[in-house]
Amino acid sequence: SGRELQQSEQMAWKTIRNHRYLITNSHEVGRNLDALVERLRVEDMHDFGNTLRELSAKVLEEPEAHDHHNQNVHWSLLDFLLSLTHEPIQNIRRNWVLMNQHRQSVIAALEVAERRSSHKDAASAADMEVDWAALLREDFLQPAHSLGGSSDSLSEWSDDESDPVEIGALESGTRPNIGTVYEQAMQAAIACCPSAPLHLPPGKGDRPKGSNFRIIQPVLFAAGNRQAPGLRRNKMPQLAPLLPPMAASQYEESVLDEQLLPGTIHDSWWRQNVRSFALPADADHLENFAVSYVQFLNLKTLGLMELRPPSTTTEACLLREILFMFVRPASCGFFDFNKETRRIQVRGNVSVHTVTADTLKGFLEANVLPALEDMLELRHIIDEHTLFSHASTGTLECFAYGLRDLVQPISQLLVEYEAREGEASLIDFVAEFRQHFRRLHLLRGLAQDAILSEGPAHLRSSYLLSRLYRQTQSHVPHQKLATALLLVSLKRYCSIIDAWWRRATLEDRQNEFVVERCEPEESNGYVRRRSVSSEESPMVLESFRKLRHCPFYQILLEHALESGDTQDLLANVNLLGEMLANSNESQPRSLYDELAAQLLTQVRIYCGGGRLPEEGEKKEEEEQQEEKEKVKAGRMADELLLSSVQGIRNSDLLHIFTRPARERLLESQERHRSSPSSVQVREVLSQLEDSTCLQLKAELPDALREILLRRQSLANEYAMRAYCEDLHLSEIISFLRHTMLLEAYYLLFPFYNTLFVRIETESGWARESQLSSDLYEALSPAYPQCAGQLHVQVISQVACRSHNAYEALEALELVYDMPVALQRILTERHMQSYNAVWRLMLKIKWAVWKLENLAFLRRPKTEAYAPLDLHDLTIRRLEILRFWLIYLTDSLHSHIMGALAVKFERRISSCKNIRQLSAQHDDYVTRLLTHCLLTEDFVPFRVALEQLFYLVFVLHMEWTACARHLGDSDALSLAMEDDDSSAGTRDEYMAHNQVAEIEATYIRCHQTLGDILHKLVYQQEHGFLTALEVAVNTSVPY
Repeated sequence: SGRELQQSEQMAWKTIRNHRYLITNSHEVGRNLDALVERLRVEDMHDFGNTLRELSAKVLEEPEAHDHHNQNVHWSLLDFLLSLTHEPIQNIRRNWVLMNQHRQSVIAALEVAERRSSHKDAASAADMEVDWAALLREDFLQPAHSLGGSSDSLSEWSDDESDPVEIGALESGTRPNIGTVYEQAMQAAIACCPSAPLHLPPGKGDRPKGSNFRIIQPVLFAAGNRQAPGLRRNKMPQLAPLLPPMAASQYEESVLDEQLLPGTIHDSWWRQNVRSFALPADADHLENFAVSYVQFLNLKTLGLMELRPPSTTTEACLLREILFMFVRPASCGFFDFNKETRRIQVRGNVSVHTVTADTLKGFLEANVLPALEDMLELRHIIDEHTLFSHASTGTLECFAYGLRDLVQPISQLLVEYEAREGEASLIDFVAEFRQHFRRLHLLRGLAQDAILSEGPAHLRSSYLLSRLYRQTQSHVPHQKLATALLLVSLKRYCSIIDAWWRRATLEDRQNEFVVERCEPEESNGYVRRRSVSSEESPMVLESFRKLRHCPFYQILLEHALESGDTQDLLANVNLLGEMLANSNESQPRSLYDELAAQLLTQVRIYCGGGRLPEEGEKKEEEEQQEEKEKVKAGRMADELLLSSVQGIRNSDLLHIFTRPARERLLESQERHRSSPSSVQVREVLSQLEDSTCLQLKAELPDALREILLRRQSLANEYAMRAYCEDLHLSEIISFLRHTMLLEAYYLLFPFYNTLFVRIETESGWARESQLSSDLYEALSPAYPQCAGQLHVQVISQVACRSHNAYEALEALELVYDMPVALQRILTERHMQSYNAVWRLMLKIKWAVWKLENLAFLRRPKTEAYAPLDLHDLTIRRLEILRFWLIYLTDSLHSHIMGALAVKFERRISSCKNIRQLSAQHDDYVTRLLTHCLLTEDFVPFRVALEQLFYLVFVLHMEWTACARHLGDSDALSLAMEDDDSSAGTRDEYMAHNQVAEIEATYIRCHQTLGDILHKLVYQQEHGFLTALEVAVNTSVPY
C-alpha cells in the first residue's frame, strides 16, 4: 500500500542519513549475511539463499573495490544493502511469484553482462589492425520492424556478403582511404525520427528470460545516414575528423660518462691531479710572480729545495669563489669545507698569478675567512630555529628572523657585487665590505652569547631576552642593534600577552612564557612562575639564578602574574568584553606594534628631531605628502558630490550616479581602518640610528613598562569593581565571620546546643544531611541568600564515633560553595583556617555549656547554716573546681573574641588589585590563626588546652557520680531513699572519690598554661597575649 511504501522510504532515508558506512566490520557483516542465508534455508527458500550467496560473492570479487583507499568498501556496500531490506522473509512469502521473477531476471541480466564483458575482452585482445571500412559499416544496424523502418534504405551499408565490390576489395587486401569512408558515412547519415527510441533492443540471444526486470546495455548509433527514416540521429557531439598519426620522436641513447662534466666546466683545476696555470696578460715574468718566485727559489738553492709551483688562476675566479662561499659553502679551489664540523680552511699552494701562495693564504685567513665563518654560523643558527625545529621556541624563531633580516642585505650586496661590470680586485672587495664583515662578526657574537644551548623552553626564551637586554645598556657600543633585536625577539611574548589581554587564555603551546597555569591549591593564584628542575645541569641552574635578577625579566613576570588573575576574573564574570569595548580603542593595535611606536616616540622626544633628511628622503617625503593631499582632495570631492545630489527623487538614478563615489569612500575608510604592517628589525634599527649618533638610555623597558601599566590599571579597576559589586566579597566575608568564627553566636546557639546533645546521646549523630538542615534552619532567617551555600561535612569516620564532644568535633568542617572567581581570594587553605577557628570555638562553647549545666548539689533534710561535714566539704570542693574552670574558659573565650574583632571588610576599599587584595586576606587569616593560638608556635599551649577540655569531661563524670551517691534530687541524680544503705553508699563514695586528684590535675594544668603564656609574652615577644597571661597567672590556685 501507499502507507507501507512511505514508511519504507522513511526508513531507508533515515538509514542513509544517519549511517554513512565509513567504518564497517567485515566479520559482523559476514555473520549477518550467513544468518540471513540460514534463515532462508530454514524457511524452505533455498533458491533465494543460494542466489543471495552468489550475488554477495560477486560483489566481493569486484576488482574496483580492491583498488579503493578503504579496504572494506565492498563490505560497506553489502552492509548498506542489508540495512535497506525490510522484512525479506515476509515479503517473499506474500509475493512469491513476483519475487521469484525478480530473482530470475537478476540472474539473467548478470549472465548477459558477463557474456558481453567476455566478448569485449576477446575483441580487445584481437589483432591491433582494424578494418575501418567494415567497422564503420557495422555501426549502421538493421532497425527492428516495430520501428516502422525498411531494410531497403540501408542497402548501401548492409553487411550483405553478396556485394561483389566489397568482397573484392576485402579479398584483394587493398583497404579504402579512411577519410573517404568516414566522409561517405557522414553524408549517408540516418535521418532524424522523433518517434524513434535512442537504443536498439537487445538481440534474441541477449534477451533476459524474465519479463519483470531487465538490464539493457545501451547501444549507440553512428551519426548520419539520413536515407534511413526509421532510425533517430544520435545527439552526441560531432567528432572532429580523424588525423593521421604523428611522426615518431627521435631519441638518442644516453651515455654515462663521468669525465664529460669535469672536462666541460671551467673548474677542472680544482682537482689535485690537474695542474693548471693562468697565463699572465704580459710576457714579463713578474706578471706570473707566484710561479716565478718558486722557480727562483728552486734555482738559487742549487737543488737543496724542491718547491712545488702553486696552481694559479685569475683574481676574478678567486672573487667568484669567495662570493660562492658566502652563499653556499663547499670545497673548491681556494677553500676546503668540512660539513660535519662546519669549518672552512684556506688551501695551501693555490694562488693568483701575481701573489705567492703563502701571502694570499695569510691575507684570506686574516680578512676573508672570519667573515665566511661568521656568515656560515649565522646561517646555521637561522636555519636551526626557522626550519620547523622541535628544539626551538617562538622567541628564538623571532630572533632568528631578525638575524635573517640583518644578514639579507649583506647577501644582496654580495650578489650585486658579482654582477658588477668592470675589473675588481681582492683588496677593493675587502675594503668595500669591511664594515659589513664587522656587522656579521657582531651578530654572531650576539647570537652565541644570547642563545642557551640546553634547558627548558621558557628558560631559553627568557635567557635570550635577558642577555639582549644587557646589550642595550648605554655603555655598550652596539646598543641600538641590540635594542632592535630585542624588540623583534619580544614579538612572541607580545602575542601571548595580547591573547591573555583579549581572550584570557594562555596561548603558549611551546611552554616558553615566564608563567604557567596551575590549580589554586598549588599557588596563590591561577598562574605561577615557571621554575627549573633540580635535576638539570649546573649550567642551566646557574643561568636560571642569573635570570631572576634581571630587571627586564621582572617586568614581564610581575605583569604576567598580575594579569593572569585579573583577566581570568573578568572572563568569569563576563566583564572582559565590556572592558575591551570601553578602552577607547576602536581598532586596538597589537602590543608589538604599540611597543614599537612607543619606543620610537620616546626616542624622538629624547633626541629631538634627529638628523636632517637627505635629498632622496626629502623627495620621497614630498611625494608621499602630495599623494596624501590628492587622496584627501578626492575624498572631499566625493563627499561634496554625495551631499549635492540628495534632491534626486529617482532612487535607481541616484544609485547609478553615486555608486563610484560611494565605492571610493568605502575603500578609503577600509584603508584607513586597516592596521599598519608590523615593523621589521631593519626599520627599527634605521630609525634608531637616524635619531641620534649618541647612546640612548634604556628606552625599551620604559616603553614596555608604561604600556603594561596602562593596561593593568584598567584591568584592576574592573576587577575590583567585580569583587565589590558583582561578587559581593564584603558580604560573604561578613557571613563567614558571623558563622565560622561564631561572632553571631546567638544565631548558632540552637544549632551547637543540639549538636552537643546529639553527640553525647545518639550513636549515629554524624549525618551530613541532618546537620546541614539544622544549620540552614538556624541561619536562613538572618542570611536567606547565603545560608543555602553553607553545609556541614564529615571528614573523619573515626572521630565521629566518639561521644566526647571535644574529640568528636574534629570530625566536622563547614564547606561554603562559592564561585570560581571568589576562590582566588577565599582559597582552600583559608577555608581550612576558618574551620580550625570554628572547631576551637565550638570546643570552648562546649566547655562553657558543660560547666554551666552542672547544677549545685544540696543534701536533702539538712540545715542551711549547719556546720559542714566531710560530705559537704567534698561538694564544696567540686563547686570551687567548677568555678575555676569557668573562669579560665571565659578568659580564653574573651581573648579569642577580642582577636576576632578585626574586620577584613574595611580593608577591601584600600586594595588596588587582586594580588594586593589576596595579600591582605592572607595577612588577615594569618593574624587570626596567630591570635587564636593555632600556629606551629603554640603547639605546647594547645596540648595543655586539650588536657583542660578533658578535665572538664572528667569533672562532669565526677559531678554525676557525686550526685548519684549523695541522693541529690536534681536532674542529674538518681532517686534514692535516705536510709542506712544510702549512708553506706555515701561513705563508700567518700572513700573512693577522685576530687583531690582532679584538683591537683587542674592546678598543674593551670600552672603549665601560665608558664607557657609567660614565655610567649616575655621571651618570644607575643604582646597580644599579655591580657590572657595576666588573667591566667594571677588566678593560679596553690
